[in-house]
Amino acid sequence: MSAMPPPPPNMSAPPGYVAYGGSNQGAYASFQRIGGVARWLGITLIVLVPVLLLAVLKSFGDRTKAQDFLAGKISEDSFKRDIGATALLGLLSAAVLIATAVLTIIWMYRIAKNLQALNRVGTWKPGWAIGGWFVPPFILYVVPFLMLRDLWKGSDPDSGHDWRTNKVGMIVNIWWVLYGLVPVLFLSVTFSNFSVSRSTTSAANQLVDRFGVSIGSSGLQIAAAVTFLLLVRQLTARHQQLINESQ
Repeated sequence: MSAMPPPPPNMSAPPGYVAYGGSNQGAYASFQRIGGVARWLGITLIVLVPVLLLAVLKSFGDRTKAQDFLAGKISEDSFKRDIGATALLGLLSAAVLIATAVLTIIWMYRIAKNLQALNRVGTWKPGWAIGGWFVPPFILYVVPFLMLRDLWKGSDPDSGHDWRTNKVGMIVNIWWVLYGLVPVLFLSVTFSNFSVSRSTTSAANQLVDRFGVSIGSSGLQIAAAVTFLLLVRQLTARHQQLINESQ
């Protein structure tokens, strides 16, 4: 029986091939899966939207109660009881927002780590997925916006070393406008809600006088949440295709 022929020399993967658990740089570092955390992030956003919508609907009744209180039609205690449910909705939305923030950081960090394994790191390294949310200017969220741009570019499954020249999806820019830029116009409403020394009458007057601005701010939050949900889904699918993670 003749001996088996030797394998052909210099066997290597074709250019651009990326196996799950490796990288196109020849390393064997495992990719971090993002599908699970992306699903949970999507769930929190899906929960947040109806909570915010419910708060908007409740605010119409609150304005009516405030007008009745200022007109002397109902007592102060009655007005406070009616407004109490709004405070509970505020606590619920705050809890969902905290969960969303934590999941967003984990999601961005894992994508950045995978891109680092692929040697597709731009200006913002994985640690900025955490620290970027806490550096000035806080309300504008400039660093997270710029990092998401890099993550979008680097996650393009059809590009190679020229990934930096990729175009950024319009959804990233729309999200930042809704979440970082436009909310600056509503800062007066936000800060007025933190007053702890105001009287019940003052609170009722503010609720009536700033009702339109408050509704606009809430509508903006809903639009930003829906936009971010679309961004998460699109960037996740894009990145999963890059690292060959099954969806």
